[in-house]
Amino acid sequence: MLNQKEQLALKVPQFPFGAIIVKRDTGEIIAERFNQSTINPTFHGEMEVLDHCAQLQQHRDWNEFELYTTGEPFQRQSPIKWAGIARVCFGTSIPYLNTHNWQQINIRASEVIN
Repeated sequence: MLNQKEQLALKVPQFPFGAIIVKRDTGEIIAERFNQSTINPTFHGEMEVLDHCAQLQQHRDWNEFELYTTGEPFQRQSPIKWAGIARVCFGTSIPYLNTHNWQQINIRASEVIN
């Protein structure tokens, strides 16, 4: 059985990246989105889910949220940090994506945070 982020990723097989935001203490899914960079290069799953969450949860303490995403969000790590999301979990690292010809910039999310 596929998990939530895998189901989202299947909606865009050419760019199979999805993201969800959950409330840490309950596991409730607050927002979910997937990569739409064919429409706009900034519409990565993480950016989409941050935007959707902001629309749904205005004036909320984002520190109570966790973000789960298919790929390591090095390019989107700054807005995630600025939002105040306490924890980010990703399924696929930048080095792994690079070994499979995804041509990612070789910067890790942890480097952006530091």
